[in-house]
Amino acid sequence: MSQPHSQGQPPQTQEQTDDTPMPDLSSSQHEPPKKLTLLDLPPEILHQICAHLPLKSIRSFRLTNRLLGEIGACHALPELVFYLHTTDFAALRSIASHPIYPRFVRSLIYGCDILPSPRLSLKQYIAECRRTEKRRAKMHARHACDEANRPPKPQAEVRESYKEYKRVHQAQEEIMRDERDYEILKEVVGKMTNLKEVMVSSDFEFRLGSLTSPSSSNGGGNGTTKSDALRNCRTPFDKLDCLTQLDGETGQEGVRHLRAILMAVKEAGIELKSLCAGLIHWSFFNEALGNFGFHSMGNLLANLTRFELLVLPGPSQDPEDFQRADAIEMNNMSIDVMEEIYRCQGLMRTGVIRNLVKGMPNLEVLSIGFMDHAEDNDFIFPARLQDVIPLNHTFPNLESLKFEGLETERQELTDFVVRHKDSLMRLELRDMRLVTTSWRKLLPELRYELKTELMEDVSIYGMALGMGEEEGDQELEEWFMGDPEDHGATELASKVQKYFMNPSVTDCPLSRDNMEPIPDDDLMDEDILDHPLEGLVPEHELAELILGGMQFPGGGNPFGDPFDDPSFEPPGGWLD
Repeated sequence: MSQPHSQGQPPQTQEQTDDTPMPDLSSSQHEPPKKLTLLDLPPEILHQICAHLPLKSIRSFRLTNRLLGEIGACHALPELVFYLHTTDFAALRSIASHPIYPRFVRSLIYGCDILPSPRLSLKQYIAECRRTEKRRAKMHARHACDEANRPPKPQAEVRESYKEYKRVHQAQEEIMRDERDYEILKEVVGKMTNLKEVMVSSDFEFRLGSLTSPSSSNGGGNGTTKSDALRNCRTPFDKLDCLTQLDGETGQEGVRHLRAILMAVKEAGIELKSLCAGLIHWSFFNEALGNFGFHSMGNLLANLTRFELLVLPGPSQDPEDFQRADAIEMNNMSIDVMEEIYRCQGLMRTGVIRNLVKGMPNLEVLSIGFMDHAEDNDFIFPARLQDVIPLNHTFPNLESLKFEGLETERQELTDFVVRHKDSLMRLELRDMRLVTTSWRKLLPELRYELKTELMEDVSIYGMALGMGEEEGDQELEEWFMGDPEDHGATELASKVQKYFMNPSVTDCPLSRDNMEPIPDDDLMDEDILDHPLEGLVPEHELAELILGGMQFPGGGNPFGDPFDDPSFEPPGGWLD
């Protein structure tokens, strides 16, 4: 029997007796909870965190301690950018010798920039520096940049830069002569067992953007992406800032670089998922020469999900070469370009690219193009659609498709594209020619058959050449829709895009009323117009520059004779 409690004290519960001590609740209520740190998270979560960090943050992450350093190492070098340069090759070897790094490299990007040969003399180097400084000043002034007022580099500094130029040029020649680039790539690629993506970038191709894989998280409109590694990427040649436009080996652009890295992939037995190559000189595909090429890869390209290829059908030409050339030199350069394009045509007719693409059944992204180098004749295209694509073949997973610099017909283009309507989400056509059919019929067909309003993007850029199909209207069609990666797309290109994507737009934007001729790249380029051409070439040669490539009545070239009579005027028929 319990005793009555004293006045002013709470009664005891049945469970509490005089012998049971009271719990001390004050300490447990105010004790702070234990704080979790990164080290308390499981490795799987830490890997997920690293997967979403930019490379700069991953490098900081790795400096925390040894454990986080090992985890971060798996994400620190997923993509490597390198050039044919001693410093870059030394870095590749260092990475390949690391116990962790090479196993987590997934992407290699090989820039094709090299110093042109033969080596410049000191006098030529100084002149090149001054010319480049003037070009930069004009460019910065045009864009209202502070750099426009930067003074020229002192002569002593230029001379010191020339010493570095000579050293780099000599090392480059030794690498190429001894084929050490082939040897080093075989050594390092063989240790990159998880390599899945290879990109060979010549003449800044893919540095501005290209079709991306559908799974990419940073893709924008039209499936374009900008590689973090290539955007604003510095190169080992940047200290030699008089040589900012490096075109690779003239006549062999991209060939050596692509061949070297493919040979390394072949020897390592790596099955790639993504391959981007451009600009690549057309001679790379000439199997008759017996050189290593795509045909040598066996089945290692059969599992590609992304294939992007941009072919150079003729020799690359610096616009300033045309500016400095006289009439005869310009005519010879034009002839050289046309001869190569015809040779490229003959090779493409054999189906070397078509057979290659046919062996890639899992493609999700496909882009095939030819850079247009036939400015004097817009009707000469280096390849037909049927030369590079198996028209009767279906790629069941195809989501992104781009064609550039090809000629075809409305029916075959529509048939191929519509066959992939169940999977296709992005379509881009650039610098295309319909030989005997009309764009004004093609656009409504594609819109209706593809249900383009349900796609992510459909775009047409560059020049669109065709032929009217209506009775009484069988004349040339030509529209120019600009380049979003160069001087920008035209208003007409935006209207075409809206026509495809907006179901409320009912009228085809292409008509005879808004046709416009294709601008001449050499004459319309801002950089060329900035130079005083009149002071560099005689007046009659400047006139030939403007009339270049025309067929004159009766044959021959009247500008071959001196302009003794300043009042001479060419017949009006020439301009027609």
